[in-house]
Amino acid sequence: MAVKKRAAGAKNKKGTIQKSDVEMKRHLINKYRALVAERYDYKNVKKNLKLPENITPEIVESLRQYFLTNLYPEPAQREKLDAAFSELENYVMHPAKVWDLLGNITSAIFKFGFQFPAAIKAGLISLEAYTSANHFENTLTSAALQKKLTIPVTDKQFYDCLIAIPQKDLYKFISELEQLFASFTNTNLLGKTISIMEDVIAKMKAKNNMYSGHEIEAIELGLDIMRKGYDLFIVYDDDMKKEILQLITDSEKKFIDNLYTGEY
Repeated sequence: MAVKKRAAGAKNKKGTIQKSDVEMKRHLINKYRALVAERYDYKNVKKNLKLPENITPEIVESLRQYFLTNLYPEPAQREKLDAAFSELENYVMHPAKVWDLLGNITSAIFKFGFQFPAAIKAGLISLEAYTSANHFENTLTSAALQKKLTIPVTDKQFYDCLIAIPQKDLYKFISELEQLFASFTNTNLLGKTISIMEDVIAKMKAKNNMYSGHEIEAIELGLDIMRKGYDLFIVYDDDMKKEILQLITDSEKKFIDNLYTGEY
């Protein structure tokens, strides 16, 4: 409860986030990015996990780059993505808004097939995973502020902030991350999700008197995360996709387990 109270107190009387709080969040994002980069270095992955022989350094590096570019980007890019997913949420969370751009549900299913509802759900999974990552960063920042830490935060202080996050919350975050990558492995369905959102964007551009350039750009940024997830997995067969997904799950769970047993 202490963390939640501090989260509320992270705003000044006018309800705006204090500059020092924003700087702390950016600092912690960079700390976590460094941690992710280290964890997904091939030598460390091979040391900490039992890797199948067909998991090459190139595959691990592609995962490492996806995490750092899309899920845990640099603070400036994170802020752009925050705006992007806020806009994307308006459409993915409310399929009726998508239908308004696509036409009625019958024509949408005719164009995209009977997987249309499932494709919308796949987009929702992407949104939930991103939102969870954002919540994780905000909770981490709240813990640092509650502890009255100052920049630069030491490695020990940083781990203390991570441990301050309830273990069940971190496991929930990992579960949603696993669902995200599982949705990426279904490249056929993900391809339909991408097509639907591309169609939405095309129609928005055709109705530029109704939709602003900012709205269109924001959705394009969010869509780019799905496209890169598609590109990440489309080159592999189903067996390899499962092994990559298992690698991610094992790596994240091992990190959490070690964190709470003091083996970090």
